[in-house]
Amino acid sequence: MRNRKNILDLIKERVVILDGAMGSLLINQGLQIGIPPESWNVSNSELIQKIHLDYYNAGSDVVLTNTFGGSRLKLSAHNHGESVEEYNTKAVEIAREICPEDGYIAGDIGPSGKFLPPVGKVTIDDFEETFLEQTKILANAEVDFFFIETMVDLKEAEAAVKAAKKVSNLSVFTSITYKKTKRGYFTIMGNSVEQCVTTLHKAGADVIGANCTLSSNEMIDLIPQIRQFTDLPIVAKPNAGKPQLIGGKTEYLTSPKDFAEDIFQMVEKKAAIVGGCCGTNPRFIEKIVQRVKR
Repeated sequence: MRNRKNILDLIKERVVILDGAMGSLLINQGLQIGIPPESWNVSNSELIQKIHLDYYNAGSDVVLTNTFGGSRLKLSAHNHGESVEEYNTKAVEIAREICPEDGYIAGDIGPSGKFLPPVGKVTIDDFEETFLEQTKILANAEVDFFFIETMVDLKEAEAAVKAAKKVSNLSVFTSITYKKTKRGYFTIMGNSVEQCVTTLHKAGADVIGANCTLSSNEMIDLIPQIRQFTDLPIVAKPNAGKPQLIGGKTEYLTSPKDFAEDIFQMVEKKAAIVGGCCGTNPRFIEKIVQRVKR
């Protein structure tokens, strides 16, 4: 049993560094469309483990398990619903084997890919059931805390937070995906920053923030807006720019150095936990660590 500070106590002392992307790295390694990345926890575990290790070596305090799409609702869309427990448990095991003594493992939980009426047919009960199952498996596998991320539907995010709080006493980080519009930052469902922050705070989230969709320079001004509505720690995990299709391949054009400078501006605006989303890799984390320490 490792003897480390609770992650919330560490946040009070210094900026905490997350890892970067997993999905875009796996695509570069040959992951095909229609194959859930979580299946590689079993079929290609050494590669997943190496990615985690590269992030730790780059300076990440935390790696997120390869379980972003590991809920039953999400896996069932790829006919892998029967593997929920196997994929989630194996993901934690892979990370645990190479986690440093002072490192942390976050149980990653992404959106189900399903929507409430009138867009879709699932119910709030469906959301709660699928997240109760996944969070329970991750807690039993002994993650250090939960990281609910890339949520576009506030109601789904709320259901995920409540499920996580039901199954354990672990801290719950919750990150919403926003679009920057002329009127400000909103989810694709039309929820404002204030609505998201106040709802998630009430649901029991311990850390609140944003990830994905926004490039690093776009996310800078979002941080003080989140701060207006909560005194909880803020997490920031932007993309490495807007995805561009170049030569038939998706590329993200923000450089690690520029990304780290943007992250530093977020830290100055009181972001307490920072990392990278789509298009980032261990080089981005190295630059963040260097810039934050400097």
